Amino acid sequence: MRLRKRNVLYVVVFSAFVGVVFFWPRQPTSATSSGRKYPPPRPHRYEPPPPNLIIPPKPAHGSVPLGWRPFRAPDSYVLKPFVVQPTLGERLPCVDQWVALGKPCEFRERGKVDAVWTWVNGSEPVLDATRNQLVAAEMSTKTTRFGAGPRFRGARTTHFREHGEMVNSMRSVWKSMPASLVRKYILLTADVPADDTEELRLGSVPIWLNTSQENDQIQLLHHSDVFRTLESSLPSTDVENRGRAWRDRFVPSFNSLAIESQLANIEDLAPTVFYLNDDCFLLKPLSAADFETPLYGPVFRIQFDLGVKSRPPGVISMAVDKEGEWPGLEFTNWLLDQRFGKRKRRYLHHVAKTLPTPILKEAAAVWEEEVAKTAESRFRGQGSQVNLVFLATWYTIEKHRESLLYSFIMLRVDADANGVISPAERPTLTDGLESGKVPVTLREGGSAHWVELNLQRLGLDAPKQTGYDWLSSDGYPLIRTVKPKPKDTFIQHCTLDIEECLPSSLSSSLEVFRRVAFEKPDCGDCLIVHLIGRSGPVGLGAFLPPPKAPRASPPQTPKLAKTWQDATFFSGMGREYAVNIMQRYTYVVGNSPMGFLSLRRGWDTKRLPNATSEVAFFAVNDDLHNELAIDQTNMDMRTWYAQHWGGLRAWWEKN
Repeated sequence: MRLRKRNVLYVVVFSAFVGVVFFWPRQPTSATSSGRKYPPPRPHRYEPPPPNLIIPPKPAHGSVPLGWRPFRAPDSYVLKPFVVQPTLGERLPCVDQWVALGKPCEFRERGKVDAVWTWVNGSEPVLDATRNQLVAAEMSTKTTRFGAGPRFRGARTTHFREHGEMVNSMRSVWKSMPASLVRKYILLTADVPADDTEELRLGSVPIWLNTSQENDQIQLLHHSDVFRTLESSLPSTDVENRGRAWRDRFVPSFNSLAIESQLANIEDLAPTVFYLNDDCFLLKPLSAADFETPLYGPVFRIQFDLGVKSRPPGVISMAVDKEGEWPGLEFTNWLLDQRFGKRKRRYLHHVAKTLPTPILKEAAAVWEEEVAKTAESRFRGQGSQVNLVFLATWYTIEKHRESLLYSFIMLRVDADANGVISPAERPTLTDGLESGKVPVTLREGGSAHWVELNLQRLGLDAPKQTGYDWLSSDGYPLIRTVKPKPKDTFIQHCTLDIEECLPSSLSSSLEVFRRVAFEKPDCGDCLIVHLIGRSGPVGLGAFLPPPKAPRASPPQTPKLAKTWQDATFFSGMGREYAVNIMQRYTYVVGNSPMGFLSLRRGWDTKRLPNATSEVAFFAVNDDLHNELAIDQTNMDMRTWYAQHWGGLRAWWEKN
């Protein structure tokens, strides 16, 4: 009898568990969902490619297949040398006044945004056959503990299914973003070799895109237009052909990380890139300040409750989806560790992202070998791959932190610019830190009132769907604070041990800077908090050398180093240099109504946000493991599209 009751209890508990997991209604993960994490997709079955693969004919002359266009490929696939470009904020006529005192001035230049999509049409017969041919050539047919069948990372069908997302993602941008803000709509699609000529290639074209209109606002690019590698990595025979053999090995790509890694190679980009996958949508009217302003910089949307660990190349956690984004994120964070010190940095919300073009290109140039290697992975899960969007975002944040500490220690404390912190200069370094307890002051510079007022002085609209939760002038957003204690006089504070962080035995300004910036990052974070407090309610005056500080020309151009040990930092560069690098890497951590939905079961489409939802930035992922649910999902997605953009037809669409 006891055994029977126990079995009945087990059945009841198991049934309740299944009901909660599979049938309990859920809402899309949003920015306001405390503690929510993006779950990895469930395992999917790998279907073997069909036997005797035949790729349909691809003529460049005569009857070109529907969905393709002939184009002349570039002459060279060798990466061009990096050239420093100023950001929109660096062009402010009053950079010193803004950085030091937080007072804006008149600035008539208006930034433009290029909306960029990467898209591989998973339903196109030529691309489908090309992908299957590659998989058949490279996959293993070993028997696994899950049964006989092929194993090839990156070939999962959910990566390539298409539900009409692309055209509606573009419609959402056209409807939500001001027409005066978007300079170009850029589509980056796949291309394949033509069968009847070596001079031309065929580029994928959305069948709904009207390419007959002469309009510079639509730019259609293909993988061959942007995929580049280092000349030093090419064999001598390939160098003579300028990398065409390299291109033939890795284009077209079916790896979103590889395609994204080449975004920096797009020529003539606007100062700001708004990057979207085809499954990213805008659902509310927005202003330029929802993306970037010349005062505050680009707006990053970061999920602070979801940390990203670090893993060196070749090491992948057993707990993550090998074809998902996490192996790339963890490898990228390891790269950032080598340059800026070890951190568990935070995940970027799974929505469309803002990137400052000059910094995107700079970050790609620092890790050019790793980025070029990422382009050589045609599928996900093959080797260590860089997530360039995550890299460029956190590179911006870390470089701003670095500029604060560099300016204070090497340009302000070392007042005579001789590279040595003398006994007379040391009090500037340690003043106010004797207690070791540094209060975390809350500034009002990021409040909606001040942001709106400052933007109004420039003639700019305030953000419509974004709160500026954290400004770069507030310090470093990953500051580790100590929770308050009952008898603690400070609401919140960090601790800084002078002898541990700023030992008197160190006299070299470079050694002191490296210690707090990289070797003991908690020391640098707390020092920044201290100096933010000393700067007053706005501005960064306490970090800056005086206006008449010594100014010397650098003995050489600072190199783009991948490790902090190899990075160069010069003394005596003066105040103008300090304010310029601070403004170059300025940024905002913004908070918008956001949503993310992973479609795993057929009824998950019921949780798509309707027209009355407050969600402004939204993304939906296809993680369906039931092939029978695809038709119903397509119908539900079409209904959802109609709710938001049913009566909208853009000028670039065919009738």
